[in-house]
Amino acid sequence: MSLIVGAILIILIGENPLAAYKILFQESLFNYYGFANTLTKTSPLLLASLGILIALKGGQFNIGGEGQIYLGALGSTLVGLFINNLPSLLHIIFALTAAFLFGALWGIISGYLKAYRGINEVITTLLLNYIGINLISYLVHYPLADTNAPSAYSPLIAESAKLPILLPKTLAHAGIFIGILAMVFVGILLQKTIIGYQIEVVGLNPKAATYGGISVSKIILVVMGLSGGLCGLAGATEVIGLKYRLFENFSPGYGFNAIAIAFLSRGNIVGVLITSLFFGALLSGANVMQRSAEVPTTIVTIIQGLTLLFIAISIQFKNNQK
Repeated sequence: MSLIVGAILIILIGENPLAAYKILFQESLFNYYGFANTLTKTSPLLLASLGILIALKGGQFNIGGEGQIYLGALGSTLVGLFINNLPSLLHIIFALTAAFLFGALWGIISGYLKAYRGINEVITTLLLNYIGINLISYLVHYPLADTNAPSAYSPLIAESAKLPILLPKTLAHAGIFIGILAMVFVGILLQKTIIGYQIEVVGLNPKAATYGGISVSKIILVVMGLSGGLCGLAGATEVIGLKYRLFENFSPGYGFNAIAIAFLSRGNIVGVLITSLFFGALLSGANVMQRSAEVPTTIVTIIQGLTLLFIAISIQFKNNQK
């Protein structure tokens, strides 16, 4: 439905939607450099979407993925800048661990406020986005600013902290493998472990969970910590895999796109991967579509927004049927 409405908008500006969509997906999925760009954009989308998904499984709505991405990026940047003389693999692991912990801390703040103060997590996660984004802005303007930098960014991280490049002569890095490993981890956690079962029960019915002896407050902290940590890893892939330094406003909205992806997947782990790839292709092909078909990139933004809108409509429709 989103693509159909997008096609109507393309027609209204006097262009051919079939030609535009052909360029969009052909260049982003079947062109070597375009596909590499798609993989680069899919990595943070996949990780952040898994974070949002695990929160949803526990009955929590994490709207703070964007802020958690920024905090994760900060964690990996600090390790990349101030820890030296490490083997590359160990340095990368340390950077990813720091990113996970920074993002998890940002998620746990909202989890604590929900579990022990009864404050709605939608409000706190949303507001913490602005705190996180502006905290990074302050840091790259002042204490972490690169000397004589023309814009707000940190110095380059150590060479040993950089993720390896997957496709030669492109920016495609190993972040996609981190996303797939995270996907396997989340799948095993939810389907094969006791804590995963408890998360599912709390998500379905907190009162029944309490009656069955499950600590709902503990599970809220766990899911919000895991959710924030996975989003933090998304931020790390942008720093140690792509940009190699911390920039102001580096995310094009991955945390918000992740919400749409998590809902569109309907709780299916593999669905998260497929949908992340779809959104990554949209972002990757948007500029090519604008150059070749003279269709503005804002059409892609509209398609993404419409996707979330139609998901919300379908959920409400099913709820009304029940």
